Amino acid sequence: MSSQNVLRIENLGHSYGKFKVIEDISLAIHQGETSALIGPNGAGKTTFYNAISGKFAPTRGKVLLNGEDITGLPAHRVVDKGMCRSFQITNIFSELSVAENVFSPLIIQQKKHFKLSGNIYRDKAITEKTMHTLEQVGLADRADQVVANLAYGDKRLVEMAIVLARDPSVVLLDEPTAGMNPEETENMIALIKRLAKNSGTTFFITEHDMKVVFSLAERIYVLHQGHLLAQGTPEQIRANAQVQEAYLGRKVHA
Repeated sequence: MSSQNVLRIENLGHSYGKFKVIEDISLAIHQGETSALIGPNGAGKTTFYNAISGKFAPTRGKVLLNGEDITGLPAHRVVDKGMCRSFQITNIFSELSVAENVFSPLIIQQKKHFKLSGNIYRDKAITEKTMHTLEQVGLADRADQVVANLAYGDKRLVEMAIVLARDPSVVLLDEPTAGMNPEETENMIALIKRLAKNSGTTFFITEHDMKVVFSLAERIYVLHQGHLLAQGTPEQIRANAQVQEAYLGRKVHA
């Protein structure tokens, strides 16, 4: 794993009026590292993700991606710079095929146009990229299937493929296993591990399932009441008394 900081957050804060949701958060994520952001409900995780991914500009602080200041850029510009965020299932195109869903961000990226009523496979480069991405997530054999007909776990794989199609340097995964059954969860864990190892993509996840967190994360950041309470390896976080107290006195189990 490289020691280069692919994502660096400096003194990030966001307020709604006088109410400070997150305050003075600083962290650095290394290239190729899989990290996790955890915290109790209301800790500020969603606000943090929104502030660094371009949904809104943070009130204070900086977001540096590959050394470039991207603070306050709108979401589509953040994506262009190389950081993509997973979306909810409702934001994929259920009436389109698996391949058409992956085609869409590639068409937008290359500023091209296509008609869904025509032959979407006419563009060889985009077709090859689409099929390669689907192979990465295990959906190549379902390229022509309508997304609405897929199982829930496979829909989440389509979501992953849409994100990966843009070749991001950093992927923010918001609850990647939410709603999945145990088998689907294990498959998603295995996929993220495989992608992190083989593609060099840096994954930054937020997840309530501690089994998922401790299975994936090399480094864990803990938010509590809008502040960074702790950071460290899974072993350090597991043993941290403040973290255990933040989770209402419950020990964090793998």
